[in-house]
Amino acid sequence: MPVSEKPLHTGTYTVQINAAKAYASVHGLDGRPWFAVRLHSSLDTTAGPDESYGEIVVEESQQLGVLVITTTARSTVWESRVTTTRFLADRIETSTTVTGAGRLTDVHLLGGRRTPRGFLPSGSHLLHAFSPNPDHPTRIIRDALEPATIGPCGEGSEPGIERWLFSPAPWCFAVSPDPADSASPHWIGLSIVAPIEEQNFTNYVYSPVTGGFSLRLDYEGQTVVDGSFRTPPLVIHLDGKDPNGVLVRHRELLDEYGVVPGRRRDRPAWWQGTIFCGWGAQCAISARTGQPPQPLATQVNYDRFLATLAAQGIRPQTVVVDDKWQQDYATCRPDPAKWHDLRGWIDERHAAGQRVLLWWKAWDEEGAPADACITDPAGNPVSLDPDSPACVALITEAVEYMLSTDGLDADGFKIDFTARTPSGASLRHSGPRWGTALLHEQLRLVYETAKRVKPDALVVTHTPNPAFIDVTDMIRLNDVLRAEHGEPGYVARHMTYRAGVVTAVCPELGIDTDGWMMPSHAEWRAYLKIQHGLGVPALYYVDGTDTDRHDFGPDDFAAIQDSWQRFGTTTTL
Repeated sequence: MPVSEKPLHTGTYTVQINAAKAYASVHGLDGRPWFAVRLHSSLDTTAGPDESYGEIVVEESQQLGVLVITTTARSTVWESRVTTTRFLADRIETSTTVTGAGRLTDVHLLGGRRTPRGFLPSGSHLLHAFSPNPDHPTRIIRDALEPATIGPCGEGSEPGIERWLFSPAPWCFAVSPDPADSASPHWIGLSIVAPIEEQNFTNYVYSPVTGGFSLRLDYEGQTVVDGSFRTPPLVIHLDGKDPNGVLVRHRELLDEYGVVPGRRRDRPAWWQGTIFCGWGAQCAISARTGQPPQPLATQVNYDRFLATLAAQGIRPQTVVVDDKWQQDYATCRPDPAKWHDLRGWIDERHAAGQRVLLWWKAWDEEGAPADACITDPAGNPVSLDPDSPACVALITEAVEYMLSTDGLDADGFKIDFTARTPSGASLRHSGPRWGTALLHEQLRLVYETAKRVKPDALVVTHTPNPAFIDVTDMIRLNDVLRAEHGEPGYVARHMTYRAGVVTAVCPELGIDTDGWMMPSHAEWRAYLKIQHGLGVPALYYVDGTDTDRHDFGPDDFAAIQDSWQRFGTTTTL
């Protein structure tokens, strides 16, 4: 059907199609322009970039009262490429289907290459953007011209990479055409809506330019198309009042489209017990002695940590033994030089009415056989490969050992380093999964084995993405980012933002409020005042902070007791 030149009015916006240039102008009901959405995409491959050439055919139809625009373009790498965009009353849905053969690299949404004009993004009148992935120590709302990335890749020990804290965060950016001081700002969501088996990408990227933007999914040449491929649906939802409301709507859409996995709903009472994690105390010793913190995860030190707290009347209900209690990360056997009897130590905690979580490092291949690993082009192991039968056996045996009564009899795991999800077109692995889907498979192996061995085991991750609610029980807010010139109280504000992300998209999961690394004693005390209102209080220090080496006094221990009592659990002797 020919494309009408008349604008379509919905209850939320107006849209007018420009068939010649293959874009749709979207305005608010007040006439203000929001953006000009490109109606074609580019799906690049290892063979080269995907360019449209010649005429792009734009056709209009009505399906159950919904305007549907079908855009067909000739492609330089695909036999066919068709983008379908549906304009509903409160949202715009779009996806692209290609046929042919190739290995996907970059998938561009709301933009693409068209000869001889080059890459054409969507037009934009946006002023502000929001990412649910914390990558700045103080700022939450950013200028719309600043890019942002959500994904499971980005381990923070690398310079310039500050996006490991939620890996992955929910697949939803929020953007706004209104100034920051607007009395009633309007926010728009950009949501990927797909089941986990379609999430074989590493990153979801918001790519702005002056006057425009596009979105990108990174497949890194690891997804092979032979026949047809449909991009994960992108839903632009247009009725948000604030970023948090956009995230709530994102979760509602995921439920509506039926892509959220099911999970058990019971939450044992002990999961709400106050937490002590020894990592901060290990780092405090490190700061004072110059030793690296990992060798300090010893039985002697953890006995001292708990004794120091007990002397102040503080008794955590859950104790996390952190990095590096194990001899090898992959096999998860206690290091005999550090723990002469970890099983006996855990038995003592149980006798005292406490639970014990063991820190487990995702992806690390230390101690794993080569056939359980992803390898580089030279065949060197670089990480675990959850699709490898050898890796499945390795993880299964390790989890059984850590949780079973024939092994360590621990009560669950604090899973860390999910942001070391392997990335790279040259890497070699066993199965078809990659990126986010491969991370989920690794966590599924851990989670399902844990529940089989010990049904009330607690699994803590930092994956506040609804696609992961079936492989985690509690979301850890993760490390505090330090800011050289942060305004007083910025830690409490930033952690409140993180907790808001979790609550908006994963309300069925608990929250571990973390507490390391604090930039100063003053920021730690400020966070302590509100920590119990965000989730389960987590204490990382026993006698002082690590960054400014501030020794605790009676007021500090009293503040811990007050926070824990306010949380509503019996935590003091």
